[in-house]
Amino acid sequence: MKRLFERKSLGMWSLLAVTLVLATALGGCSALEGLTSASDGNAAAAETTPVASAPTPAPVVVSTPAPAMDSAEATTGDGETRRLDTLSLTYNGEIMADTIVPVVSETAGQIMEVPVAVGDSVAKGDLLVRVDSTLTEAQLAQAKAGLEMAQSQLELATQEPNEVDLEAAKAGVAAAQAAYNQALAGASDEDERMMLAQLRQAEAAVQISQAQYDRIAGQPFAAMLPESLQLQQATLGLEAAQAGYDKLLKGATPDQISGAYAQLAAARAQLALLQRGAGEAQIKAAEAGVKQAEVAVYLAQMQVDKTTIESPADGFIYQLDAVEGGMAGPGVALGVIFSDDVKILINIEEIRSQEIAIGQPVRIAVDAYANEVFDGEISEIAPTFDHATRTVQVTVRPTGANASELKPGMFATVQLLEQ
Repeated sequence: MKRLFERKSLGMWSLLAVTLVLATALGGCSALEGLTSASDGNAAAAETTPVASAPTPAPVVVSTPAPAMDSAEATTGDGETRRLDTLSLTYNGEIMADTIVPVVSETAGQIMEVPVAVGDSVAKGDLLVRVDSTLTEAQLAQAKAGLEMAQSQLELATQEPNEVDLEAAKAGVAAAQAAYNQALAGASDEDERMMLAQLRQAEAAVQISQAQYDRIAGQPFAAMLPESLQLQQATLGLEAAQAGYDKLLKGATPDQISGAYAQLAAARAQLALLQRGAGEAQIKAAEAGVKQAEVAVYLAQMQVDKTTIESPADGFIYQLDAVEGGMAGPGVALGVIFSDDVKILINIEEIRSQEIAIGQPVRIAVDAYANEVFDGEISEIAPTFDHATRTVQVTVRPTGANASELKPGMFATVQLLEQ
């Protein structure tokens, strides 16, 4: 009985084991068939669909790109509310004056007037500094006088002589000829008698004055009385008469004869000039003198103008080094003018240089106006790249109605927009 039970138990367990083996085998066949079908499907897909390449990583911004602007609403200069695109490229830069013009003195002198101050708005031509012009104005007056003289000489050289001038020139020649002849011939008998008579008259005057003085010589303060003065005058007259008589007796010296001849030659030349008129060479020389004098006046006027230093451009005074009472000199800087227009310089990576163009729109944000954006555009692109940073410098200028709110020195974030 016991063996029968053992046989039945063994048969049940054997049947259970066979059942499990069959079930496992059937499941394995189904799984294998599924795997085979999937493999065949994948193979077919591989034959019809190309394999996608791995995505190219985005280039790294190496200049000074700013973090992407937070998605926020901002107001433009036209009052329009816009949302900043956080996916656009942004760059940082400092706002600077579009034009910076130094104010330099071109002349030396004391500074007399400075009617402006730092921060004042100025227009081109406004007075900034006035330097003392006393010396330069005197030089200008001298140059103008020289011009008038040159013009008079040209007028004389070109005008026709009149009869009065001719007669005067002839009389001058006759007088010079007589003086020269007398110097050569010496004194005549009549001249000698006249000079001797003048000498005797002077001697008589001294004798009379001496007699009158002798009568009051013993009085106090005799030297202050009229008789003393008359005696002195008579004595001087006698000395002059004696010198003239002695000179007449000696005759003319060689120097006197040469001087008389020179005067005669000059008188003859003047008469000849009037008779034939000025030659072409003389007229050209007079014309050249006028031109030279005109240039002198022009240069002197320039020096006067340089004492008034005016603003070279529109803008505002950023720096002022001139003070009243100070000294200015050629090449000395007196201040700096910033233009009202501004610009921003940013550096764009070489890999993105083909994505930008002149006229491309941008948006500008500054910390001073957190809820406002400023429209702008790319106005310049440098023709070369920086070999060290592999970037190209780009100039951005604001174009919106609110551009005047941007000031030099502000820190700006520039957002490049699609063209």
